Amino acid sequence: MPVKKNIKKGAERQPLILTSFQKQKRQLFYTMAVLIVLSACALFFLSWQFSRLQLLAPHWPQAFFSTLFSGELLQEEEILTLNKESTNFDPLSFVAANDGRSFAYILKNNDSQQVIVNNEAGPIFKEITFMAFSPDAKSFAYTAKQGKKEVAVINGQLGKEYDWIFAPRLFSPDSRYFIYKARQGSKESLVVNHQESRFYDRIYEPFLSQDKKYLVFFALDGNKLWRGSLPLNND
Repeated sequence: MPVKKNIKKGAERQPLILTSFQKQKRQLFYTMAVLIVLSACALFFLSWQFSRLQLLAPHWPQAFFSTLFSGELLQEEEILTLNKESTNFDPLSFVAANDGRSFAYILKNNDSQQVIVNNEAGPIFKEITFMAFSPDAKSFAYTAKQGKKEVAVINGQLGKEYDWIFAPRLFSPDSRYFIYKARQGSKESLVVNHQESRFYDRIYEPFLSQDKKYLVFFALDGNKLWRGSLPLNND
């Protein structure tokens, strides 16, 4: 008889277990339904945004390029027609001043070269080794070899001939000076606007002082170290 009682009690508990399972199943169904609705809403929003971008996208490049290349922003003009004598124009030699007006290039004629500045020809040399405009675009300088010597030309004025002119070759930041290092024999001099410093065994690379008021260089002569400075106009 005790066995029958246990069976009855088990039978009585079974509906309660099923009811709890049904509640969990119902909660899971509701959760899934909410997630599906939210996902559908998100997909609809993204689809709407994508279609809106597709409608606008074709107009963006056209509007951008029509504004950029309408002729109001980009202007082009012919400034020079190369004549028959300019057929030896070296395109890699072209330099321009930062005012956008002045320019220079090299003509190569057989074994000689010459600089053309704003369509005006300079003297003929064996080789042009360097050329540059000043920062204010008002001056132009270059160095050139003639035979075994090398010379600097500043605004058309030739300087002294040296065995070798080498770096630094530059304009000072205030555009007042063209500076280059020249070697004569075994000695070196720092030349400023064709004016020489004393000659040293070696001149180290010049640099701007911390306050940018001076161009400073150090030089070695024998067992003595020298220091030189060039005042700059910072007004």
